[in-house]
Amino acid sequence: MTIFKTQKWRARLVNIPLPALSLLAGILCGMVTWLLLDPVQGRHLEQVFHNELVSRLDVRAVETRRRFEEFLREWQVQGHSLSNHWQLITYLNSFSWEESAQRVKYYNETPSWLEPGHPRVSLIEPTQVVLLDTRGNAREIYQNKLLPFSVERVIELYAGRDGTEIILLNRSPYLLVWSNIAYQEETDPAVILLIIEINERFLAESQKMAHGTDTLIGLVDSDDQRLLVSSDNEQIPRGSYLRDWRESYLLTSQAITHHQSLEQNPLFTTMVSRDVVQQTINNITKLAQLDRLFAALVYVIAFSFIIYLISAKINQVLQRISRYGQQALGIQQPVIQKGNQLLQLEDWVKRFFRQLITARDKLHDKQEKRIRETEVLKSALFDNSMVSIVTLNEQGMVVEVNGTAVKTFGYSRAMLIGRRFEEIAIKADDRSRFSDMLGKCIKRSSSPGLCRDQLMMAVTIRGEEKAIECSVISIHLQHQTLFNVYLRDISGRMQAEREIASLAKLASENPNPVMRINDKGVIVYANDASEPLLTYWDCERGQTLPLYWRNLVASVLREGVNKVYEINIEEQIFSLQLAPISELDYVNIYGRDFTQMRMAELQSRQHQSELVHVCRLSTMGEMSTGLAHELNQPLSAIINFASGCVRRIQSGGGGEAELLDAMAQITAQAERAGEIIKRLRALVGKRPQEREAANLNHLVLEVASFIEFEANRQKVEVSVDLSDEVLPVMVDLVQVEQVLLNLVRNAIDAMKQVAVGERRLVLLTERIDDNSVQVLVKDTGPGIPEETLEHLFDAFFSTKKSGMGMGLRISQKIMQDHQGMIEVVSALGKGSTFYVILPSDPTLELPGF
Repeated sequence: MTIFKTQKWRARLVNIPLPALSLLAGILCGMVTWLLLDPVQGRHLEQVFHNELVSRLDVRAVETRRRFEEFLREWQVQGHSLSNHWQLITYLNSFSWEESAQRVKYYNETPSWLEPGHPRVSLIEPTQVVLLDTRGNAREIYQNKLLPFSVERVIELYAGRDGTEIILLNRSPYLLVWSNIAYQEETDPAVILLIIEINERFLAESQKMAHGTDTLIGLVDSDDQRLLVSSDNEQIPRGSYLRDWRESYLLTSQAITHHQSLEQNPLFTTMVSRDVVQQTINNITKLAQLDRLFAALVYVIAFSFIIYLISAKINQVLQRISRYGQQALGIQQPVIQKGNQLLQLEDWVKRFFRQLITARDKLHDKQEKRIRETEVLKSALFDNSMVSIVTLNEQGMVVEVNGTAVKTFGYSRAMLIGRRFEEIAIKADDRSRFSDMLGKCIKRSSSPGLCRDQLMMAVTIRGEEKAIECSVISIHLQHQTLFNVYLRDISGRMQAEREIASLAKLASENPNPVMRINDKGVIVYANDASEPLLTYWDCERGQTLPLYWRNLVASVLREGVNKVYEINIEEQIFSLQLAPISELDYVNIYGRDFTQMRMAELQSRQHQSELVHVCRLSTMGEMSTGLAHELNQPLSAIINFASGCVRRIQSGGGGEAELLDAMAQITAQAERAGEIIKRLRALVGKRPQEREAANLNHLVLEVASFIEFEANRQKVEVSVDLSDEVLPVMVDLVQVEQVLLNLVRNAIDAMKQVAVGERRLVLLTERIDDNSVQVLVKDTGPGIPEETLEHLFDAFFSTKKSGMGMGLRISQKIMQDHQGMIEVVSALGKGSTFYVILPSDPTLELPGF
C-alpha cells in the first residue's frame, strides 16, 4: 500500500514542470520562514529601537537644558550691555538722578535713560527694570507689568555683585539680572535690576522651537514635585504633579546649577510624549517588516529563478546529449520537453546507455577503418616531407627512409636499409657525436634538448659535404621502440647567416661615426670611429646623452624628419645626420669628418678676400686722378688760407677776428683732407670681413662723393634719390661700397659712347617689403646685348679691352655672402639698370639713432 502511494505521488510530480514546482517550494519556504521569524524579529527590533530612542531622548533633555541656560546667559549679557550704555551713564550724571534720591520715580512708559527697544532678548521684555543705588534703595522703576509683590522683597536678595538668579515668589518663577552700572569717580555708583517673569512664552523662546510640539519643558518645584510653569500650559497646566504625567510623557529632570538661589532649587524638566515615541517605533517596525517582506519575496523569486535556470540547463544538456547521440552515434533518443526533468532523468539515462552501447560497436568498426586510412596518409606525408627522415631501430640500423633522404644523399633505399646510418652518411669527425646522441636517446638518459637541432656535417654519395641539423624523436610501439632521425639541410641558411654577419660588421668597419640612440636618449650602439664623439659628450656606450642632445633626438623622433648638425671637437669638425626610425623608436646618427672640407672652404674664402682686395686696389688705381683732384682741393685751400694769414701778420693789417676765421678754415680743410685719406685707407686696406648696422642711404651718399670728380670729368649728370625712411642693413661697409662703386664706374664708362648732353646717372634707394631694400643704379648708356647678359657675371668675362672680368663676378659673390642679389635689366639704345637687393630688419638699431 505504501509503495502504491509513493508511485502515485511520483506520477503526479513527474507531470508538474520543474519551474512550477520550484516556485511552489519557494513560496512555501518563504511563508514558513516569514511566520517563524517575523514575530521574533519584530519584538527584537521594537526593543532595540525603544532603547535607542530613550537614549536619544536623554541627549535631547541635556540639549534643552543647555539651550535654557544659554538663554539665561543672554539675559545676563543684555543686562551688562544695558549697564554700560552711554544713555544710562549720561542720565546718572544728570539732575534727574539726584532728584530720585528724595522720592522713588515710577514709569509706565520707556524712561529717558532706557533706549527704546531695550532691554529685550528675542521677543521677551522684562517685567520691570529697577535702578538702585549701592545702598540697595530703589531710585527709579520702569513698570512694564505690575508685580503681585513689592519690589523690596526682590531688592533684599541683592548680593552686591553682578549675576543672574531664579527665584520663586508667590509660587511663580522669576529671573533676576543684576548689573553694576559703569560710572565716573564724581558720580554715585548705581545698579540696574531686570525682573523677568518665567512663563510659557519665556520657555518657548528659550528653545527656539527646536523640537516642535513633541517636546515640552518646564520648571518643577524640587520639594513637592509640582509644575511651576511649562512651555504649553494648555497641555501641561501649572500646579500639576509630575506623577500625573509619567504615563503620557517620558520625563527627565535636571538641576540648573549656575542660576539658583540658596533657598530655592527649581528643577528643569524635559517631557517627550510617549505617543510620539511609540508612533516612531511603530513606523520603524513597519518599515523593517516591509524590508523583511521584500527580502522574502526576493528570496522566493531568486530561488524559483535559480531552479528554473537549473532545469533549463539540465534540459539543454539533455538536448545536446540527444543531438550528439543522433549526429555522432546515430541513435534516436527523445528529448524531455515538459514535466519534471529531474524525475524523468533516471529513466532517460537508462534508455540512453542501452542505445550508447549499440552505437559503440558501430563506432569501433568505423574507427578501425579510419586508422587504416590515417596510416596511408601518414605514409604519404613521410615520403613527401621536405626534410630528410631516416627511421632507426634500437641498434641504430636503418629501418625506413623517405624520398627526400634518398634525393639528398644520393643513396638508394636498398643501399640504406639494414645498415648503420652514421657509417654511410655522416662525416667521420661527427660520427662519434651522432652515435652518442642516439645512444643517450635510446637509454632515455638525455634531456630533449640534447636530441634536437644538433649541428653536424653529412656526406653524400658524391662526396659533397652538407651542413645538417639532426633531431631524434622516439616512436614507442607495442613491442619495440623506433627512432625518427630528422636531417634538415642548413647549408643555404648558414651561407645566409654568414652574409648577415658580414652586413652586421658594416657599421663597425665604417671609418665614419655610426651610432644608434633609443627614445630615452641612451646610446645603444656606437662603432669605434665614434670615440671622439663619446669623448666630446663625456659618456660611454649604454649611457645617456647630455640633455641638449637628448632633446634633439626627441625632436627628430617626434617630427620624423632627418636633421643635420655640426660640432667642433678640438681640431676636428663633424657633420652629424640624425635619421629617425619612428616605427622602432630609435635614431641613427651618421657622422662625417668635415675638417678637410672646412679648411678648404676657409682657404677659398681667404683667396676670395684677397681677390676682392686686389679688385679694390685696381679700382682705386683707376680712380687715382679723381682722388688726387679731390685731395688737392682741401690742400690748396689750406695753402691759400695759410699764405693770407702770413701776409696779414707781416703787414700788421689783419685783425684778430680775421686771423681766427682763416685758422678755422685751415682746420676744416685739414679735417676734410684727413677724412678723404681715412676713406681711401678703409677701401684699399686689407682687413677681415666685419658686419655692422648701417643706413643704406649713407652708403649711397659715400659712393656718390667718391665718383663726383669722375662724373664731372665725363660730363655725367648724377641724380641721387634717397628714400625718406631709414633703411637699416647689417653689412660689411667696405665690401658693399665696393659693389656700388664698381656698378657706378661701369655705368660712367658705358655712357662714354653716348652724346655729352644725354649722359645721366640715377642712384635710387627704396624699401621693397618689410624684409628687403634695394639700390637702383640706372644709366642712359647704349645698353647691354642679350648674348652679353648671359655671361655678364661669369669670371674673366669683360667688355672692356683693359678689364680683368672679375668686378661683377666678385660683386655678385659679395651679395650672395650677404644673402642678397644683383639683378640687371637692359634695353639697347636706352640704357641699363642694376638692382642691388639686400635683406633688412626694420627693428635693427643704428648708431646715432
